[in-house]
Amino acid sequence: MELSSPIIPLSDHIGLLPLIGDIDTTRARWILESTLEQSVNLKITQLIMDLSGVAAIDTMVAHKLLQVIRSLKLVGVETTLLGIRPEVAQAAVNLGIDLQSFRAENSLKKVLANLQYQS
Repeated sequence: MELSSPIIPLSDHIGLLPLIGDIDTTRARWILESTLEQSVNLKITQLIMDLSGVAAIDTMVAHKLLQVIRSLKLVGVETTLLGIRPEVAQAAVNLGIDLQSFRAENSLKKVLANLQYQS
């Protein structure tokens, strides 16, 4: 599983984490550990988590991904969610997960423009 969710550096401090396929609790746990380690090693301060390749989400996985975002914040990494598919958004709402407390965008171009403007 070592290369299944690598962070792609886009600049000195911005990284992209594309998540693709099914994410079960084992993979979600691995993503948590790997993403924290990679972010620190790469000195990432802004992470774009691309969910456009995630077809479905369940309660445990959603909570684990939120745990990833909260853990990243504790080590100084701000996360922007990208490409939340309508069915994933609906599932999150049905599961009672409040995504409004997280930054989300629908295009990578828009995210990068916002991050460039902030720096």
